[in-house]
Order: sequence, then C-alpha cells, then structure tokens
Amino acid sequence: LKLLTKRMRRESGYSLVEVMASIVILALAILPMAGMFDMGLRTATTGSNYDKARTLANLKMEEAKSISYANLESSFPVSPSTPDSTSGYYDSGFIQESGPTSANFTNFRYRVEKQYMKQPDTAPGTSSIEFTECDAIPNTCSTDTYLMRITVTVRWADGNEYTTLGLVSV
Repeated sequence: LKLLTKRMRRESGYSLVEVMASIVILALAILPMAGMFDMGLRTATTGSNYDKARTLANLKMEEAKSISYANLESSFPVSPSTPDSTSGYYDSGFIQESGPTSANFTNFRYRVEKQYMKQPDTAPGTSSIEFTECDAIPNTCSTDTYLMRITVTVRWADGNEYTTLGLVSV
C-alpha cells in the first residue's frame, strides 16, 4: 500500500497546454469527418429518391402492361386519354400518385406518354427488327397500329427525373 501511495504522489497530471493541444488535434480530425457524414447523408437521400422514382415508374409500366389494350389506349393513366388522331401521340402531363401507394411517393410526380408505333418489317431474311415512331415516317400512324410505346417519366422534388419505356401490343 505504501508503494502505491508513493507512486501516486510521483504521478503528475496533464498540463492545461497539453489538454488544449489534444483538443485542437481532435478538432482538426473530427471536422472533416463531419463533412463526410453530411455528404454520405446527401448521397443516401439521392439514392433513395432514385430508387423510389424507379419503383413508381415500374409500377406504372406494369399497370399499363396488365390492363387490356383497349383500356390502355382509352383510359390509362386517366380517362379519357386516347392518343391524338393526327399524330398518334398522347402525353398525360405530370400527375401526382394517388391510391394506396401515394404515401410512399409524396414528392414524386409521373407522366405517361403513349405513341402508336409502326409494325416492324417481318420479311424473310431480315436480320434486324427496328421499331419506328409513326410520326417519323411519311405515312403517319394516326390510327391504331396495335403496337404502342409507353414512356413513363418520374420527376421528384429536386428536379431530377427517371424514365423507362416499353412496348405493348394486343
């Protein structure tokens, strides 16, 4: 016990200068880390928004593929929504999601574009099939060709967008 008491008396504490120097060194190390946490949080939020936009776009695309062609043509995404008779094109404008999933997509809006497409050439010996937009060729597809391109674009609060497209036929 005497030895321990003797040793404790010889021990001296840290001086104020040493404590202040260690605080400065810690502050210099921690400040850049705080910036990294902020950047990480922003990146995670951006990734989350992108994932939500992709999910909403895919939900709308699957909804378009799951309904009959006649309903797709006339009432998807809202009624009435038949493609224009002169160009074969329809644009819904941006719509706020409603229904059971709307709570998950509060700051997201989607737009559905529909375009009649020219049937591809199916001549024997043709090695590639190309789909052509109707209004890009001389005889436009202002009437139903039974092949429609659906483009879903999702925009969220910070102005970013995600777009997906698919083809639907009878």
